[in-house]
Amino acid sequence: MATAINKTDLLYVTALSSGVTLLSTSLCGAASIGDVFRHVKAQTDDAKGVVTLRIRNSTQGWTQHHNIVLKHRPIGSAIIQTSTKQDSYPSLFD
Repeated sequence: MATAINKTDLLYVTALSSGVTLLSTSLCGAASIGDVFRHVKAQTDDAKGVVTLRIRNSTQGWTQHHNIVLKHRPIGSAIIQTSTKQDSYPSLFD
């Protein structure tokens, strides 16, 4: 079963956080799962934390579930990253 996304596919996307529906929409024109993630982030800009995505591709007949972590960034804030360690990894919870 192929789970590739084509731009002509009709996707139904639901984003849940702590049992609350943040977003429920249909989406057409996405070329990859990254496009879907970017769309969800743009539509749920105030959300933060773990978000469960349910993506149903009605054109191809498959469903996927993904857990992603969203970080809230106030509008107009500059993103400045400083690190004292050269070999440290970025945190998901900053």
